[in-house]
Amino acid sequence: MIRKLLLFVFFIPFTVFSQNVKVDSVAVLVLDRMSDVIGELGSCSFNLTTSVDQKGLYGVEKKFSNYEVYFKGPSKMLVQARSDDFHKGYWYNGEHMVYYSYKENNYSVIDAPDSTLVMIDRIHEDYEIEFPASDFFYPAITDDILENFPTVAFLGSKNINGKNCFHILADNDKMTFQLWISDDALTLPLKFAITYKDREGSPQYLASFSDWKLNPDLPDVLFEFIPPPGSHQITILSKMNSN
Repeated sequence: MIRKLLLFVFFIPFTVFSQNVKVDSVAVLVLDRMSDVIGELGSCSFNLTTSVDQKGLYGVEKKFSNYEVYFKGPSKMLVQARSDDFHKGYWYNGEHMVYYSYKENNYSVIDAPDSTLVMIDRIHEDYEIEFPASDFFYPAITDDILENFPTVAFLGSKNINGKNCFHILADNDKMTFQLWISDDALTLPLKFAITYKDREGSPQYLASFSDWKLNPDLPDVLFEFIPPPGSHQITILSKMNSN
């Protein structure tokens, strides 16, 4: 279906040019399709591998991290995060979000709203905790991109690891956002890159999706945290309480 829609759009020029705004309708079509597919999932899981450029002792260093992500319904999430510097877990069951540090063997329980997306916003705002790639699960992702990037372009079909992808680029004064979405019936995100043009050295953030599983049967107990032996509970102060 997506290919038929793309062929139709290619023959009718809908690209918008006004007040330095350049929006390619093909890019919007692909983004909407991706968002619709993700929005109809009852559950899913995937792996996310990220690299970020950070200033080190001898110049810019790349720091790598890996995330195992599980979503179920509107109010359950589990994230396992690993890197050379940390090993953390986040459990959300619709009532509480639990943060656990494997290295320090301590955990914190935070009251949370009964919606995964609202919880992510609240936890980020209050505790500055980020959940990479969570933006792809917001129904308004296309509108958010159009609102924040005056240029949204479709750069054609590219091949990543033997898989054909739609290549989309969004650009503003501060950053360039590139996204590669699978050119198949599911149109799932496979890779994205952010270049921070307003920072010294234009550092990049890269992320790759793998091992997508759609509508897996995930037991509710997966999202319940059980304190490991010898662990101790701590309190994480929100930004409001730390001032």
